[in-house]
Amino acid sequence: MDAKRHIMLLEHKLEREHASRIMAEKLLEIKSRELFTTNSILETSLKKLQLQAELNSEQLTYQTKIENLLLTYARLFLKQPPSRSNIQQLIDSLVDGVYISACYISIMPIENITISGEYCSGRQQTWQPPADLPNKLSLWDSSTNLYWIALINSRGIVGYFAAKISSPKKSINVIQQRLALFCELFRSAIGRQITLSQAIHARQRAEDSEQSTRDFLAMINHELRTPLNGLLGSAELLQDTPLNPNQTKLLTTLNHSGELLRAIINDLLDYSKINAGMLELIEKPFDSHLLVIKLRDIFSHCALEKRLDFNIEYSADIPRSIRADEDRLKQIYVNLIANAIKFTQQGFVHAKFSWENNCLLFTIKDSGCGIEQQQQHKLFKPFSQIDISSKRSHEGTGLGLAICKQLCEQMNGKISLVSEQNIGTTFSVSLPLTISTIDETLSTHPPASHEALQKLKILVVEDLKTNQMIIQLMLQKHKIDVTIVDNGQAALDIIAEQPFDIVFMDCRMPIMDGYCATKALRKQKFTKPIIALTAGTTSAEREACINAGMDDILCKPYMASELLAMLNSWCNAS
Repeated sequence: MDAKRHIMLLEHKLEREHASRIMAEKLLEIKSRELFTTNSILETSLKKLQLQAELNSEQLTYQTKIENLLLTYARLFLKQPPSRSNIQQLIDSLVDGVYISACYISIMPIENITISGEYCSGRQQTWQPPADLPNKLSLWDSSTNLYWIALINSRGIVGYFAAKISSPKKSINVIQQRLALFCELFRSAIGRQITLSQAIHARQRAEDSEQSTRDFLAMINHELRTPLNGLLGSAELLQDTPLNPNQTKLLTTLNHSGELLRAIINDLLDYSKINAGMLELIEKPFDSHLLVIKLRDIFSHCALEKRLDFNIEYSADIPRSIRADEDRLKQIYVNLIANAIKFTQQGFVHAKFSWENNCLLFTIKDSGCGIEQQQQHKLFKPFSQIDISSKRSHEGTGLGLAICKQLCEQMNGKISLVSEQNIGTTFSVSLPLTISTIDETLSTHPPASHEALQKLKILVVEDLKTNQMIIQLMLQKHKIDVTIVDNGQAALDIIAEQPFDIVFMDCRMPIMDGYCATKALRKQKFTKPIIALTAGTTSAEREACINAGMDDILCKPYMASELLAMLNSWCNAS
């Protein structure tokens, strides 16, 4: 046993000695590397000392001058973009007649860059870059003592630099290094100038594109809504004429198709306005109870036709008067309720309003077809529908829910859904709204009587014959005296001859538009109400109407009831 223990002790001793030897070898290797590094540093320092020793005082002075020039122009190009004058001044500063006798810079033509061209200093000569310079980036031609450097950035070669070096051979390498730094300075300055120019023009193109989008949207808004005014107005007026059953059925179809077309146009225009940043919320006090009544009136008949159990529950703790954009709120709720009824063939559609933490909560639950979980992400994407086949049973643009989502986000609210296929769907909307005082929602004037309305003298300024006919028939139905002219200049002429109580002014007309006519009337101290007749619905167009001096806006297409309500609002003021 003692022998074995002795052997074990010897083995452990050998292992320790072996480990110590390995550590000593590693330490020796580290020290060797440190000595090698130190030796390299010393050799580099020695070479620098030898080079400095070789340079005389004149060369050191020149090197200091070059370095100061480099620092000065680097600061200059950081503060301001390079110009033709400061580039020329720089290459003139490089020439001293002793070490560098001439300099040349050529900057290639670059779009929107004003510094392109050739710059020469020193004696006149022909500067032609060597053919193989682009491949070598820099080239020393000992036969002419010309040092060429290609100026390269992300666009490729943007120019060339050349200098005629007259110094002794031992100084050429140092001068070439300094000139390379100057070329790097030029390359960076030109690159920044190109980037800045590209950013400026990209911004200009974006602004031009945005303005073009706004102009196109305003134009297409007018062009779509104006004929729609004639279509829906004619259908509404036909309802007051004697019709046989077949004509009544055709008129109902015409009304339904016209309203569907209006909804599609509204969705397309609203989505375009949201994307163009042109949709602004117009907040004012409104009666939340009346909003619910309107929603019931809109959908009760449609739900009854499909024999659905339809109701809207309204919590008593909801403030009566709320300040918000009522039209956009109604747009969200109408889209959601209409979708619920459209996709529910039997069963129920139940809506509920409640108030919690200064938020108006809305839920709409149905027993419709439901939506598969993997398909639900498509719902809020524009122009996206679950069933896009030619056999689909439901029509639509696929914009309704996308608009609802964007409107909710613009109101700092949120929208969500829970759905199960063949069971039903529940949409939930939460919108933070402001409570208003009930007095703000009341009209400042009582409704005007029929006798008061019939005493009004109305001037309508409208260039389209169809729209002239529609508004004339709508007003004559209530025995209201109306005069019609077809441009702004004619309106100025007739108002100068006879008085009018209210003016309905179209905005886009030949000869003189509604904006110019309104401004001219206000300058002439015309104080009676001027109501804009416009198909424009953007905030910019509304603002243009108000800035011109108009008192209110009646948007096309309008119904006779909306026209009458506008007259009621301004009858007393007139």
